[in-house]
Amino acid sequence: MACNPDDVEHQPTSYACAVESPTLHESLRKYWSGVRDLTPLGLFVTSPLERTASMTRHAFLFDPESRSLAKQAFDDAALADGEVRIRVTFCTICGSDLHTYTGRRSAPPQCVLGHEIVGLVDGWGGTDIPTDVFEQPLSIGQRVTWAMAVGCGSCFYCTRGLSQKCESLFKYGHESIRQHPTGGLAESCVLIPGTPVIPIPDSIPDAVACPANCATATVAAALRLTRQTHAIEHASAMIVGAGMLGITAAAQLAEAGARSIIVVDRDAKRLQLVQRFGATTILSPDDCDIPQQIKQLTEGRGVDIAFDFAGFLPAVECCLESIRIGGLALLAGSTFPSDPLQLSPETILRRMLTIRGLHNYITEDLVEAVRFLEAAQIKYPFAELVSQPYPLDQAEQAFEFALAERPIRAAIQLGDGSQLDLATE
Repeated sequence: MACNPDDVEHQPTSYACAVESPTLHESLRKYWSGVRDLTPLGLFVTSPLERTASMTRHAFLFDPESRSLAKQAFDDAALADGEVRIRVTFCTICGSDLHTYTGRRSAPPQCVLGHEIVGLVDGWGGTDIPTDVFEQPLSIGQRVTWAMAVGCGSCFYCTRGLSQKCESLFKYGHESIRQHPTGGLAESCVLIPGTPVIPIPDSIPDAVACPANCATATVAAALRLTRQTHAIEHASAMIVGAGMLGITAAAQLAEAGARSIIVVDRDAKRLQLVQRFGATTILSPDDCDIPQQIKQLTEGRGVDIAFDFAGFLPAVECCLESIRIGGLALLAGSTFPSDPLQLSPETILRRMLTIRGLHNYITEDLVEAVRFLEAAQIKYPFAELVSQPYPLDQAEQAFEFALAERPIRAAIQLGDGSQLDLATE
């Protein structure tokens, strides 16, 4: 059966490991317990580093009914204890943003879209200096990114290594606006207490760094889960979907020592591009029966590992039909509703298959994502995956461009361009 992939997805620091502090989310628990309901600004403690005069900033609010973006002005509200204000400099438009914009994925009202964000620390609430994931103090003007999803740190899932499935999860770019914008289509984004913040090394341009806290970290999580059951070194791997996730996965698999990396997509330009990121074989379902071709390439067995980053039902079926006995299918693309998957339990049993789902990532994956980009950006042309950016005032045009032209990533630039390193259109 042929598949149908359509992937529509400051300070120098060592990124060897991330430390999860047991007290990391203490201020977040306090935040959830009441700060959302406190409207009198006098109840908030403000850092001496916060501006004494209120500034007017702008954000674009998404209306899920009309599926449109509207510019709105906001006066800076005082920050609560533990909140950090970021001056957004760059935001890339993820496939999930496009799903939301087109109505395929639901969104709350008055939402500021955009979660792949880089920015500069602009201030914080309270008298305590906030710290990054390495427990180092943040500084004004420091260039950072942060975890897209923030857990409470104490619920059932957070205490079992699944903080991305927290019972009171907060997701940047997916929440209704309250006192501050919390998405990337804004001049500033306020981080809630407990958000894992990671410095961006000066060597990584904004355009390369931006997808770190979504696509790159998700792929890092996919490889982390894979290693729990299957070896990557010397393995044969298949990737369905040559968007940002699939291209990044090819590069990470290549760096991890995979023997063969087969990438499947219908887009000829993307297939040509992914060869520059480690793919050893490219296939299109328009040219062949993918599972049959995979068997021919693997001595009749199938691949050791298959990753679905496209999300559509035929793509998932393609992965399951292409793995060998005892193989692994890791599904990370189906972030929108689809028809049910028809799979016989006997097939799973007799073929001894491992099937894993992945949604988002944990802090250590974000740390690995930034480490990977810092080390691999010269070898792989990640900057070429991001189109020339639009200014914030043209956010709607950027979305329309992304839908019409299907670049790997469209982008919004709010900084002065000093950290840009982009391919020309």
